[in-house]
Amino acid sequence: MRLRKLLHTYSFRITLLYVGLSGISVLILFGVVYWVTDSFMQDQLRSAIGTEASYLVDEFNAAGPNQIADEIGERVASPEHELSFYLLQDPAGRQRAGNLKARPVLVGWYILPIPPENGGEDSSDAFVAEGQVLSNGWYLLVGQDTDQFSDFEELILYSAGWSLAAAFALALFGGFATSASMLRRVEAITAAGRDIVQGNLSRRIAMRGTGDEFDRLSANLNEMLDRIQMLMEGLRQVSNDIAHDLRTPLTRLRQRLEGAQAKAKTVADYETVVGKAIAETDEILHTFGALLRIAQIEAGTRRAAFMEVDLSGVLRAIVEIYAAVAEDHQHVLTSRIADGITVRGDRQLLTQMIANLVENALRHTPGGSRVDLDLAATPAGPVCTIADNGPGIPEHERQRVFQRFYRLDSSRATPGSGLGLSLVAAIAQLHRIAVESADNRPGFRVTLRLPQPAGA
Repeated sequence: MRLRKLLHTYSFRITLLYVGLSGISVLILFGVVYWVTDSFMQDQLRSAIGTEASYLVDEFNAAGPNQIADEIGERVASPEHELSFYLLQDPAGRQRAGNLKARPVLVGWYILPIPPENGGEDSSDAFVAEGQVLSNGWYLLVGQDTDQFSDFEELILYSAGWSLAAAFALALFGGFATSASMLRRVEAITAAGRDIVQGNLSRRIAMRGTGDEFDRLSANLNEMLDRIQMLMEGLRQVSNDIAHDLRTPLTRLRQRLEGAQAKAKTVADYETVVGKAIAETDEILHTFGALLRIAQIEAGTRRAAFMEVDLSGVLRAIVEIYAAVAEDHQHVLTSRIADGITVRGDRQLLTQMIANLVENALRHTPGGSRVDLDLAATPAGPVCTIADNGPGIPEHERQRVFQRFYRLDSSRATPGSGLGLSLVAAIAQLHRIAVESADNRPGFRVTLRLPQPAGA
């Protein structure tokens, strides 16, 4: 079963493809080497024969047939020329010198079989020879055995065969090893995915720390699973929060309607109860609308409509709008906004995020408090700060205020659903804005660290 899995892996099929391509490459390489070597040896052989024949022809022309016959006799008797063949034949066709018998006159280059008396065993034993007709009808044939070159060619073919076999064996071994390694990694990812499908959302894919493509894939999958788990936990938290925080207004709404049904006697009484019920219903719908908006923002669908936003202009517009509100509540709203700061994002959402923070500061601080709105450019990117000098928030609750429906005990008497800062957190996450909350000494300070604009 394990072997069958290995044979059906994509990596093994790729390995077989590369084995085939490598085999073809090796065959082409050795074919070229064989052809070049054979051509070189043939050229060297013919060059040696031609040089020998030219020397003997010059001797014949200078000293006559007797001198060349003696020269050929010495060469036939010499061990250095044991692979050479000679024939000097007179005009009558009789052998005068050499180790070959008289034969018909052949002029030019030929490949001739080695006669049995000269050691030839079969037709594959041959020698290369050049025949020339000399003056007065004499005939000279000079040749050389090709057996040494045939042995060298066989050695090349033998080496090519073993090299190809070794290459195939190593490639197959490497293919099996690679496929087994990849199969183990894939099976680990598959096993983790199976556990996750069965409901274990805390399961993560193990990484080896090598930084290879499987580690990068595992890291991305783990990040995706973290995000899914966070969303699922958020969904469960929202469900619990809805059940807990909306139960009170729904119960109050039902009690009002029951009271009207039991006690109202006049049209005016019914109108009063209905008006209060409508107000309660509007508040509940507003809460559900805020939850839906947070869900849409967290889904990331608004990121496709991002564009360059003049953040400096957005903050100035917010200060202008809330200046009158601050004055009505006897607050002081100050601002220090740097010019020309732009970010990439959704203008409406960015406006709502800053407005929610300013409104939160104005609503939860006593009269006479100061709210500061600052925007500055830093080497790391724009930084926006909303700070007040009110009572502040205890350290252990500073991050919890960004959760849905969470409200401080001191804030439960004020209107609201506890979703304003949750909306801030969702918009910040969509825009990859880091949100930091801290003690303003006194008061509460929220710092928004926006990403550096592209090309900055």
